[in-house]
Amino acid sequence: MNTGIVTPDSTRRRLHPVVIGSSLLLALSGLARLAQVAAEAAVQDAYLKAHERVGTPSGFAALPMVFLMAVGLVVALSALAFLTLALANLGGWNWTRIVTWILGAVTLVFAGFWLVLNLLPSDDGVSALDGTDWDSVHALAGRLMPGWAEPVGAVSGYVASPALLVALVLLALPPANAFYRRQRISPYEPLILYPGATLPHPSGRP
Repeated sequence: MNTGIVTPDSTRRRLHPVVIGSSLLLALSGLARLAQVAAEAAVQDAYLKAHERVGTPSGFAALPMVFLMAVGLVVALSALAFLTLALANLGGWNWTRIVTWILGAVTLVFAGFWLVLNLLPSDDGVSALDGTDWDSVHALAGRLMPGWAEPVGAVSGYVASPALLVALVLLALPPANAFYRRQRISPYEPLILYPGATLPHPSGRP
């Protein structure tokens, strides 16, 4: 016999499609970022091997390589954070939504800055002064590079930021506000109640 306390439909905390969609897009963005890091690592490894075979000045690209490794680590950690938040946001805690907004905004600003940086023309004159045969390096790197690296890097780059932006917008819509701001009416009430579920007895007895 069911002795639980049935709650009205209006008081149940149900997963709204907007919240589910936001979490799915957030997870998609995180997975795309991880794919982007993997592709970039493969590309950099190919260029490093190409430079070693062609021959470069001593200490070639030590600082840039360390910088790219640090960037890759930060991006990978943020991607894992988004995957975690995609699950946590389904629990209805408002603080996870706030953390998602903050981390998402910082990530989008950083991604925009990185895009502008990549669009800036490179200084071929300075590169030529170091004596590196860049034509040979590019040709050899193209042969050493895995076939999946460039397509995966391009597709993930186009997916990650738009998916994150849409996820953040969905979290600000009225249905999401209602989902995260609703207060529990009982300390025994679960964070999420699905259709047909009932609250346990206030005494904690079944």
